[in-house]
Amino acid sequence: MSFLFSLRIYGCLILTSLLLGACHDPRPAFTYLEGQAQGTTFRITYQDSLSRDFSGAVDSLFHLMDASMSLWDSTSVISRMNRNEAGVVADEHFAVVFERAQQIAAATDGYFDITVGPLVRAWGFSYKKGLPPPDSAQVDSLRQLIGFQKVSLADGRLVKAVPDMQVDVNAIAQGYTVDVLAAFLEQHGVRNYLVEVGGEVRTLGRNERGETWRIGIDKPIEGEPEPGRPLQAVVPLSGRALATSGSYRKFIERNGKKFSHAIDPHTGYPITHTLLSISVIADDCTTADAYATAFLVAGLEKAKATALQQGLELYGIYTDTAGVLQVYSTFSEIEENKEMK
Repeated sequence: MSFLFSLRIYGCLILTSLLLGACHDPRPAFTYLEGQAQGTTFRITYQDSLSRDFSGAVDSLFHLMDASMSLWDSTSVISRMNRNEAGVVADEHFAVVFERAQQIAAATDGYFDITVGPLVRAWGFSYKKGLPPPDSAQVDSLRQLIGFQKVSLADGRLVKAVPDMQVDVNAIAQGYTVDVLAAFLEQHGVRNYLVEVGGEVRTLGRNERGETWRIGIDKPIEGEPEPGRPLQAVVPLSGRALATSGSYRKFIERNGKKFSHAIDPHTGYPITHTLLSISVIADDCTTADAYATAFLVAGLEKAKATALQQGLELYGIYTDTAGVLQVYSTFSEIEENKEMK
């Protein structure tokens, strides 16, 4: 995972009359930053009364997240902790993410678990190498390394019940990064913005057209997302965050059978239920990101109960017994694609 990226900064764009006059509008123009980070893409749109360029600060913040929580950086805090290096102390960002991850793990009965990485890698490794999937003996052996209750922080140091255990916070770190970037903008007086990293989104205020930000939820179609791909729904969003997890793009297929990339920590095996995609709206993106992951693993029925307890909004897409797409939604406002079926 490299956090080196290129930024393209757009000043005043005259693309359409919908931009309310663009360069002739007396209001400050919106600035657009986009590029590569955290193994994915990011997009930041903001309106600043001083027309400041925050690209350098954004670059620094991504690198800070990298130094803390990137498994692709051998010198990061998390990598060194996983290697059991002596004297490694959690930085502020890792500590916050770790504690929040543990809270959500407990609230979801362990369906969110930052120790599940060895099982995820075992299933993925087999697929990439053309090998058979892990057998029951391998799964049982790896399950000894799984369990969020087996890891903790004591005086900033990672304590493991089993030394070979590893932690992986990728399923929550992207959402946390969105929150860090959003907090930076708000600290600098920005009141209209959209921050998106890898599809995880947080917004405030209004967009270039003076409207509430509108966030698309992809239709569950196999393959990598492409520009112009069909949307399942569009959600108005301001002052909150939205994250989506899906099993329809990342899966292992062998002998005509598909195995989801989402692994149930309780069993050690890929999920088998019919939930294809689940989106969560929460007050912050850290929460939305982690719960979306947990709910995808747990399935829709468990997700409904937990979301109600935690005050979260859900939008789940699943297939019924006839293989037809169905939707379960608690979103108060949404524009659905009527052609989804």
